[in-house]
Amino acid sequence: MYATEEKTADGFKAVGERIDEVEQEAKDTQVGIKELAETLKAIKQQQNLYRNAALNRPQSNEERTRFWPDDEHAKEFGEVIVRAMKRKALSEAGEGGELVPIELAAWIIQKQSEYGVFRRNAQIVPMGSSSLLIPKVEDDLTVYCVDEGGTITESDMTFSQVALVPKKLACLAKISSELEEDSIVALGEVVGQSIARSMAHAEDLCGFLGDGTSTYFAFKGIVGALLAVDPVIANIKSLVVGSGNAYSELTLADFRKVCGILPESAEAGARWFMSKSFFFNVVLPLLWAESAGQPVLGTPTYFEQGPTKFLLGYPVEFTPAMPKVEDDSQICALLADLRLGAFLGERRSLEIARSEHVFFQSAQIAVRGLQRIAINVYGVGNTTDAGPICGLITAAS
Repeated sequence: MYATEEKTADGFKAVGERIDEVEQEAKDTQVGIKELAETLKAIKQQQNLYRNAALNRPQSNEERTRFWPDDEHAKEFGEVIVRAMKRKALSEAGEGGELVPIELAAWIIQKQSEYGVFRRNAQIVPMGSSSLLIPKVEDDLTVYCVDEGGTITESDMTFSQVALVPKKLACLAKISSELEEDSIVALGEVVGQSIARSMAHAEDLCGFLGDGTSTYFAFKGIVGALLAVDPVIANIKSLVVGSGNAYSELTLADFRKVCGILPESAEAGARWFMSKSFFFNVVLPLLWAESAGQPVLGTPTYFEQGPTKFLLGYPVEFTPAMPKVEDDSQICALLADLRLGAFLGERRSLEIARSEHVFFQSAQIAVRGLQRIAINVYGVGNTTDAGPICGLITAAS
């Protein structure tokens, strides 16, 4: 009995579909350098998109109190850490390394922005090369009143360049195999939080306190840039010298003077940066004393409930990088719009990988966080004019 033409066609079609399925299965099982390279490339291309989308999404109370939004995300990240190596190809992740999936990496970067005060407020600049020069306008054009038919007088804009040179920041965690077997959800929560928080804290220390030394990875942050303007602190127009060298000698008038020197161009986005201890132990008593415990009319008040505090109408943001203990010639509080005066360049956004080979002898797992960033603080003014980054400094003695 011969097959009909229709059945023959169906048979060829079925065989063709099966061949396609087998070819697809073969492609799905191919793992190596090309796949890892493509994954890495996708992460680099998509990180900014994921970060922006995540940062614009409102958070629930639960998300504010824990690192991952739910146990499923924490478990997934934990499984990435403990999963047996399936890839042995070499890549930027390291030998035997496995990169975190894009969605999880994006969430970690978002949390890094929440933990990092400097990152959250500075201007983020993507870097496509190992160094970057950004033009900065120093002097604008001059405007003249011209008679009808008259010649317009020529004027020149003055430019300078802000250089960004990235440094590699890295951290490495060592985790016992027993721990990862017993508590995979908790592992994902703790490790993810620790890496993001540690990187953010390092950025804050460099961005706020950096003095160009190896302690701050050769970055010169806000304090370093302000003090570099002139050896005599009284000559630095972006700084107000306080009424004394002790916190107890500072007055509310000192803080008002800082508000007074801030340029109008920085008014809209300005906020105070100080340690939580400094605010509650130094600033708040001054505010209470002046107002006799009553709210200051016409301005947001520090008496309101909620996380946001205010000082003389400007919001206050706490950072542990700012000083808690008094010292001579110490910049103890800043009033600034960092987006007008500080760059944080990103050559490589935070990348997390794991390996079971680094600590093979002790049967432990290595989890690595790595990023390449550059910091340049340029808006500190000079000895003639204040810049968008101003501050209060205690007296020399």
